[in-house]
Amino acid sequence: MSNQINSKNAPKNYDAGDMVDAYSLAECDMQWMSVAITDIKKRIKEIKNKLDNANVIGLYDLEHVVDMYQYIAENRLHHYSDETEAYQAEWDADKKAVTL
Repeated sequence: MSNQINSKNAPKNYDAGDMVDAYSLAECDMQWMSVAITDIKKRIKEIKNKLDNANVIGLYDLEHVVDMYQYIAENRLHHYSDETEAYQAEWDADKKAVTL
């Protein structure tokens, strides 16, 4: 019986730098999401103003749903930003330890 590890079952190794990349990408995606949501809210407001704030086609309901997504996007953006900073600090410390 061989002691060799099957490469398909070998554990994968990730370092803090890999995690920085992943979380910073997620953070960037949430920044784009926030920009899109802000644009949607602006357009809804413009439509409501043109309709004299009448609740035609359920604009207030749509506005409520957009507010919900804005909350989620802001919450995730803060989370991903915090995780990026934490992993960046860990990665910087790891790089400093290697050079010592």
